[in-house]
Amino acid sequence: MMYNFAIFCKTYSGDFERFQILINSFNKFNADNIPMYVSAPKSELKIFKNFESNNIKIISDESYGEKYLIKEKINNFSTGYINQEICKLCFFETGFAKNYLCIDSDAEFIRNFYTSDFMHDENTPYTVLVMDKDLSVEKYYRDYWKERQKQIIKIYNETGLIDKRYRTCHNMQVFSTKVLKSLKEDFMKQKGYSYADLIKISPFEFSWYNAWFQKCRLVEEYAVEPFFKMFHMRTEYQISRAKGIKKKDLAKSYVGIVMNGNWQTPEKQYKKPNVIHKAIYKILSKI
Repeated sequence: MMYNFAIFCKTYSGDFERFQILINSFNKFNADNIPMYVSAPKSELKIFKNFESNNIKIISDESYGEKYLIKEKINNFSTGYINQEICKLCFFETGFAKNYLCIDSDAEFIRNFYTSDFMHDENTPYTVLVMDKDLSVEKYYRDYWKERQKQIIKIYNETGLIDKRYRTCHNMQVFSTKVLKSLKEDFMKQKGYSYADLIKISPFEFSWYNAWFQKCRLVEEYAVEPFFKMFHMRTEYQISRAKGIKKKDLAKSYVGIVMNGNWQTPEKQYKKPNVIHKAIYKILSKI
């Protein structure tokens, strides 16, 4: 059966704790009973099988991506990092969904969500396309932003997309099968590229999709801001709490939160501002 819309999560054992938080929130807030496909390495399927339900299907990476997955590092990126990007781009070949929201294990839903949050109509997805102007001026992010921008420009140049806005997203995008098929047949095949080749040029799978989406124009553009509030770095998270922002505040504009798993810190969920945060906000608001 091919769904018009589904959710896809590529995970592995190292993200198990975060994945549990994601699944608990998915089960709690999935108001439309949207199906989710969870993909993990074949050797780790037993770890995730208990999460399977009417709405959640557990599949192996190898069941659809074996011929694309790599066994050696690329540009110092681990095989796990590269293969999770490849899985996101080739999942459409399963035929399970016409459109699918790629969601990471470090995400958490924070309110009821519906298909209409991600789809403009039955067949047309909303597409996250932003320039990140606000984020680019932040001192804690500026150096990474400069390098990231270089990588995005590489993708634009490679695909022949001429647009100095360089719009893209960090993650949590709705992928259209139409666009992904075109990326493979009309771009990759013509260039003789594999999915691994794309990542070797620039390791941003969402930007490859976003650039080709804008280039091929096979799907009407309904651009939106991110579905999830992503906290890229711990500093950003603490600043948000210092402002007195709670989950219920974020839920007014976002369906969920992403706590960047690359922090390597204990925080896996957004915590309420504490007394210190409230005191900081009180002081700052009077200056």
